[in-house]
Amino acid sequence: FDAGFPTVDVNPCFEHIRKENRIIKTFDFGKKRENVYAFNSHGTNVFSCIAGMFDSIPIGLATGAEFLLARTENALYEPFGEEENWLAAVEWADKNGADIINSSLGYTVHRYFREEMNGRTSLISRAANMAARKGILVVNAAGNEGESGWHFIGTPADADSVLSIGGIDPETDIHIGFSSFGPTADKRMKPNVSAYGKVIAAGKNGMVVTEGTSFASPLVAGFAA
Repeated sequence: FDAGFPTVDVNPCFEHIRKENRIIKTFDFGKKRENVYAFNSHGTNVFSCIAGMFDSIPIGLATGAEFLLARTENALYEPFGEEENWLAAVEWADKNGADIINSSLGYTVHRYFREEMNGRTSLISRAANMAARKGILVVNAAGNEGESGWHFIGTPADADSVLSIGGIDPETDIHIGFSSFGPTADKRMKPNVSAYGKVIAAGKNGMVVTEGTSFASPLVAGFAA
């Protein structure tokens, strides 16, 4: 689930997936159409951390998996409708046989108070727990608020049944400054595990260096797959 997947339909990093028809279905829940190969390249970066290949070198850890690509995010601003899109995408993913959801997104100060990060308040955290009850592993970025006034994880990383992923620095193997902190508002341990928060990923126009727990999350999702 992300904000768009521009060039995934032509990018050589995903040729192995296209050749074997392993993108099973796509849907843009904002535009209500199947084409997701536009808008924000964040989704392309994230997808490469799960599935990408550079020449014959794996970038992601699940290059042989099958995929559903859902655009749930606007990326320009954070309307509540994105949470409704996320819920609809869970139902769509379940209907189409998903085992794992990677969700490199989260909501914080623009909509919620810190005390609401309890895994029960937001629609998206309740939707994530519903997905878990259906047998889907939900892997979600902890957030990049570690150096901001908010500081703590966002939602749905606060949900009890979500595997919430923090970021570590690949040069030091310890916490990378921007990675959001736990615990949740009701004192549960989060994030659950961590992975590299700075990566080389596929972009619209070649390989890029990028950082965020957005990229730690798909590394764990790929490892889980």
